[in-house]
Amino acid sequence: MNHLSTGEFTVRVLIAVALAALFAVLWRVVDIFVLIFGGIVLAVVLRSLMRIIQRFTPLHGRWALLAAIIGLIIVVGLLGLLIGSRVATETGQLTQTLPQAWQRLRTLLGQISAGRVIMRELQSQSTVRGLLSHLSDVATITVGAFVDAGVIIFTGLFFAVDPDLYRRGLLRLVPLSARHDVAHAFDTSIEALGHWLKGVLLSMLSIGVVTGLGLWALGVPLALSLGILSGVCEFIPYLGPILAAVPAVLVALTLGPSHALEVTVLYLAVHLFEGELLVPMIQRWAVALPPALTIIAVVVFGWLFGVLGVVLATPMTVAVIAMVDALYVRSALRSK
Repeated sequence: MNHLSTGEFTVRVLIAVALAALFAVLWRVVDIFVLIFGGIVLAVVLRSLMRIIQRFTPLHGRWALLAAIIGLIIVVGLLGLLIGSRVATETGQLTQTLPQAWQRLRTLLGQISAGRVIMRELQSQSTVRGLLSHLSDVATITVGAFVDAGVIIFTGLFFAVDPDLYRRGLLRLVPLSARHDVAHAFDTSIEALGHWLKGVLLSMLSIGVVTGLGLWALGVPLALSLGILSGVCEFIPYLGPILAAVPAVLVALTLGPSHALEVTVLYLAVHLFEGELLVPMIQRWAVALPPALTIIAVVVFGWLFGVLGVVLATPMTVAVIAMVDALYVRSALRSK
């Protein structure tokens, strides 16, 4: 049996301690990497807009990028002017309507035996009232969210202005023998993100418009806000549509149980349209993920990174799959 000298044992202990410290540091700053990835997604958006401007205008390079940034700001500003005040008003009404809808739901459930069983399993009335009374606080943007948004915006702008600078810096960390393969994998993942983003934006726009029009046709209050909420929540697969449907059903419940049933049917029909028609059409030219893998990604990244991990779970999975495919799958096929 070989015995380690005191020096060798000390070196191994120091290496183990250093690895543990490195892991602890990475775990503490892991949220920063998620924010950086959010900046990458924003940069992909801006570079995609830049290429569109270059195709249809004489602008090129950073002038086209500047036009893309200004155009995006103008579009967001116009949307804010046109519907911002109305959405703000409706959102305020929504925070007042939901507690009333919850109370009506409690009353209806209390009239049947099965409903009373359900209510006993729910949280106490004081807890529910406390949660509902803080809905406006949940909707309020916190200082931390401002900081996160600022990091994503500024990193996205810097990445978009000169992506090659950061690409070269990243590749310098890679050995020369593997540099070509890593560069190809990085470019492949960025291209996959671009295709995925086009598909998800089309899906968000379609679902938001169809849902808003459907709610308006049914005479449901706050149709504009609820339609926008459905479109935004579409960014989060599976979980997002459920989150968007709950407040819509509760608002409809204030008009009566039949209206709540109609809204439930509407949301089911919209997402049946999405699954049977819209998604297959988008998947012809956009990146698609297997449903089971998407659910696993949302759960895993949500557990690791919190709310932001849930929001960015799908694009992170798209990027990881593209890199794995470029680095390992295709290289393994070439070696055969």
